[in-house]
Amino acid sequence: MHSTFEYPTYAFKRPPEMDADHNGAAAKPYPLIIVGAGPVGMAAALDARRHGLPALILDDDHTVSVGSRGLCYAKRTLDILDRLGVGDAVVHKGVTWNVGRTFFGEREVFNFKLLAEPDHRRPGMVNLQQYYLEHFQVQACERAGVDIRWQHRVVAVRPDDAGATLDIETPEGAYTLRTDWLVVCDGARSPIRRLLGLDMQGQVFQDRFLIADVVMKASFPAERWFWFDPPFHRHQSVLLHREADDVWRIDFQLGWDADPEEEKKPEKVIPRIQAMLGPDVPFELEWVSVYTFQCRRMPVTRRIRCHPSGLEAPIQEFRTPTTSCGSWPS
Repeated sequence: MHSTFEYPTYAFKRPPEMDADHNGAAAKPYPLIIVGAGPVGMAAALDARRHGLPALILDDDHTVSVGSRGLCYAKRTLDILDRLGVGDAVVHKGVTWNVGRTFFGEREVFNFKLLAEPDHRRPGMVNLQQYYLEHFQVQACERAGVDIRWQHRVVAVRPDDAGATLDIETPEGAYTLRTDWLVVCDGARSPIRRLLGLDMQGQVFQDRFLIADVVMKASFPAERWFWFDPPFHRHQSVLLHREADDVWRIDFQLGWDADPEEEKKPEKVIPRIQAMLGPDVPFELEWVSVYTFQCRRMPVTRRIRCHPSGLEAPIQEFRTPTTSCGSWPS
């Protein structure tokens, strides 16, 4: 699996705070620490550098995300990626599409076109595996002087009037950092949100979906195709997207009672794909995942302590009505 992309390995580097002549708790705090070297964390760091603010990223992994994951980048997202210095790389590597088609059974019942207006720089949508986006962002962070510390796991966060203290574990031991501002971008199941007693509220849809990234030569156009009740997957839905490197995402609706671990096994996945493509079409499985669709948000997305005139004040909470929708691995 993963035959089309060579995953980089980012080495652990011992931070200066771990040396004997440093005391992380007493050292000058970092202006900004970001937890999570995913697309959002690195975007925050790159934007901070554009405004002249030093940025330090802590990530507990040593490579980019495994699997295609986030895939479709709309025009507004591409505008933001341009601002961060990775837009050209994403567009050149990705698959551009503007047409989406919806089928009921074998009959097309609806289509749309996201044609760019004459003064738009970017197409309606670009498909690109998330590991490519993250790889481009890591390179941009290196150019911008963002310090990414790989294999640094944050195990405790202690906020106070002046910022926050972070306890961090590494392959060579533990140390402590101080920061004026902490931006948490450590994923849908954020360990730091749990440490701080924060949670997301909303709806979890009682259904499961199988993603199968397939390497194959196919005659499908570079369009988004969506089927309701197709003959190869009765009473369920199927979604098809083209990705870079002749990879295709096939997304099968499974139903709420499906066993995620069973459904990810090749002996379960391959017959589904063969039923869709035909028994004689060669393909290779690249990545398989099962997810649920959730529509949730945090009622409080920003928390700061204010101390006007040097007096301590309660935490101020900035509330947002924005609802976040997305997929979570089952």
